[in-house]
Amino acid sequence: MDRRIRVRTGCITCRRRRVKCDEAKPACGRCRAANFECGGYNPPRSAEDSLRVPSRSPPQQASREGSSELGQDLAWRHMNWRMEELPLYHHFVTTTAVRLFRDDHIGFWRDQVAQMSYGVDIVYEALLAIGAMHRATLLSCKHQDQQGAAKMKVLGLKSYGKALHLLPNQLGQNSVPDVLATMAVLMLLAYFECFMENPKGAFGHLWAAIQLMRSSEERLSERDVANMVPIYDAMLRLDFLAQKFVPYASSSFLRFSDRAIMERPFWNRPAVEYSGMTTSDHIASEGFRQIQIICAHNTFSRVVWGCWSPISERPNRAELVGFYSEMQLWKANSPGTFQSCREPEVFQALDPKDVARYPIPPPACRFSCNDAALNLATGNCYLGCAVAMLSTNDPDPQPRELEAFSLVYQTLCIGAGLTGGDNANSAKPYKPCDAVNMGLSTLLYHSARRCYSVAWQRWIIDTLRDIGHEGLSNGFAMANTLDMMCQLQAKMNRNHPERLGLNAYLGPLRSRLIPLLMPVCEGGDVLAFYLRFGSTELDNDEDAVQVVAKASWKQGAEGVMQDVKVGVYDSVISDDIDLPLRPHAFDLFDSWRQAVHGGWHGYLSSNVREGFIKLPEAPFVSD
Repeated sequence: MDRRIRVRTGCITCRRRRVKCDEAKPACGRCRAANFECGGYNPPRSAEDSLRVPSRSPPQQASREGSSELGQDLAWRHMNWRMEELPLYHHFVTTTAVRLFRDDHIGFWRDQVAQMSYGVDIVYEALLAIGAMHRATLLSCKHQDQQGAAKMKVLGLKSYGKALHLLPNQLGQNSVPDVLATMAVLMLLAYFECFMENPKGAFGHLWAAIQLMRSSEERLSERDVANMVPIYDAMLRLDFLAQKFVPYASSSFLRFSDRAIMERPFWNRPAVEYSGMTTSDHIASEGFRQIQIICAHNTFSRVVWGCWSPISERPNRAELVGFYSEMQLWKANSPGTFQSCREPEVFQALDPKDVARYPIPPPACRFSCNDAALNLATGNCYLGCAVAMLSTNDPDPQPRELEAFSLVYQTLCIGAGLTGGDNANSAKPYKPCDAVNMGLSTLLYHSARRCYSVAWQRWIIDTLRDIGHEGLSNGFAMANTLDMMCQLQAKMNRNHPERLGLNAYLGPLRSRLIPLLMPVCEGGDVLAFYLRFGSTELDNDEDAVQVVAKASWKQGAEGVMQDVKVGVYDSVISDDIDLPLRPHAFDLFDSWRQAVHGGWHGYLSSNVREGFIKLPEAPFVSD
């Protein structure tokens, strides 16, 4: 029988931490790598020491000795541990875990993961890193304390670097507890990169966690799987964001998971319930189920990016109707989300036939739980996308278009409730600055094309600027992209004066511009394309999606556009007779689409600029 022999020759610090010591002298390498103060080594024991009878200490003396030993334990780390690291640890367990994770999963991240950090260095460093960066984000939000934010960011980067240094060794550990610890660390590091606005870094850590999960699934018991549910939930939510962040991408998480919970059909699988579930638990479960529906349909039928694809590659009518039906069933089976609405009369008063008279700014619709508000806004966004695609093939598109407009307006009302001034006084106000999952800005941005009028779009643009940075979602870049779209759209409609008023109907959804914002990396230029469906009258090809303009610009921290370059390739927008040949989106994005066809992880090794800068430049025609 293989027995593990306990060695007592390591340094005092490693023995107290119960980690393997390399016994280097005068200070061991393990302590130096973790920035610990090595306690040195005990002198060799003699035979007389082993025969000596220990004397009993009075209780008071024992208590003092225990207190002294505790003080020595607190002194393991470098001299500034209490000043620097303890506040970061405290911020994670009291604030970060509460803000980033589901209410019913907080216990896992706050208790189990924090307990792991006692003996596993990499967990401790990852926990400090995300705690520091979250604190930095909150301090920099609305310019509250830029100096304090900078200090927290430095501490976060320091711990992040240590965690990366320890990661290769941790990945070599194969026991189930080590796998659980590694997956938790990878998700914390992914969230760290979200706060750093580094999409490739965030999705790189997520992809590593997915691969580790895939390679370990066969060794996990049902109990192990149940214990990893909070990690699975975090992975699926970030995977969901990646699908919307990376153009034309599908899920990488569902494609690489064999769990029965991921199989079709989804709508007839009731949400998991257990005794003691609170309203917030039900809402979180309903949101998780909605994400499963959307991700799976996007994997099978490209429902997320259908509007940006030629008709030959879009979901067929049966697939769209199936998705529509499942989303309606999700609504019918999600009482927690809808019962959290404190002002249902706002939605009840909306008549799709009176959409032209919907007021702007929209009335605020408030929810008792922010997650419930985002659940409904997410459902409206993707349901509206499916309805818009159905309308393009209907003999009479008006009923579907009115439904799409109504869904967008509901999202505007939800946005007004989340970003309104009185929201700051609620028990848990919506704070876009520390969001890492799918937030309001992404949902508003993707709803802008389906707005009834320019007034709706202008309200979205102003709200996106007010939101600013929301994790990986850059509200400033989205607002600038839509602002440019409005300018180009006005030029397209110059021969339709009835569409040019602030509150005028913008025209059929099929004839509108489709904005495509490429992933924005920190320090890089913003790049956006503007597409439209071809028409028989103009192009002799109504199935193609064509690029009519391209825009790039540099963007400051507050979203100010600089060095703007716009190229127009369509005579519908420009009267210039020397326009370059208008490229087909299918050809332009062919290499990109091939890279992300099997999942968004293809984006990690792709250069965003490949193929795009080869477009012939064309001058933008000024007003």
